[in-house]
Amino acid sequence: MKRSFYLGLILFLLLVIVFILNAGFSSVDMSNTLAPFSLDHPLGTDTYGRDLLARLSLGALISLSLSFVITVISTFLGVLLSFLLSSRGPISGFSWVLSDALKSLSSIILALFLSSIFSSGFIILIVSISLAQIPNIARTAYSRLIVVRNEEFVLYARSEGMGEVEIALRHIVPHVMPEVLSQSLSIFSSSILTESSLSFLGAGIPILYPSIGSILSEGRLVMLTHPSLVLIPVSVLFLISLSVHLMHQGSDFDSRFQ
Repeated sequence: MKRSFYLGLILFLLLVIVFILNAGFSSVDMSNTLAPFSLDHPLGTDTYGRDLLARLSLGALISLSLSFVITVISTFLGVLLSFLLSSRGPISGFSWVLSDALKSLSSIILALFLSSIFSSGFIILIVSISLAQIPNIARTAYSRLIVVRNEEFVLYARSEGMGEVEIALRHIVPHVMPEVLSQSLSIFSSSILTESSLSFLGAGIPILYPSIGSILSEGRLVMLTHPSLVLIPVSVLFLISLSVHLMHQGSDFDSRFQ
């Protein structure tokens, strides 16, 4: 791993620790709206008198948790789809059509469409963002898979009578995972930004739960008089994205799997 990976990891862990220590539901207090920074409210309060630090921390933790689930689902289904893409016959043809169809999807448009039918929710977010990310993992894994499956150690294992499933798990997947894990970090980062965008539009996390996007949406109404309600959430989103980007840029998973 490069130095930037550890720098990003340290920044990410520090942010998570801050979020955990300060996260919580904050009740409405109309007598204390738009309060400035203080000991009771380190980042002030919003337009409903709720503590901004508590809401921002809880919203960030929810967003990180959702993005992690989306990344795991996309990675698993993407790797599975890559094996179907590399197969022969009608299965491969259908898999390529499916991959192209998923590739054409926009997670934001899909989420807006589904939320207009079923109302916004966690499941809608996970499904819409995951579907749009699966082809990215699938094509990354496929580009490596078609090379590895023709390597001598794979051909030797097949000649020794080893089953295709065992070959895939023992010999192919370990050589595919470095590129996949690197791509997964990119998906994790983009999922956070996509979730925030959807929450900003009102089609993301349910309104009962705070989100960086929804906090931004509320803050923009008073951004001219209280710019901190926009600058602080944007700064938090930037720091999260920066930490994941540094980990992605400095990742060297290939050496870990050798």
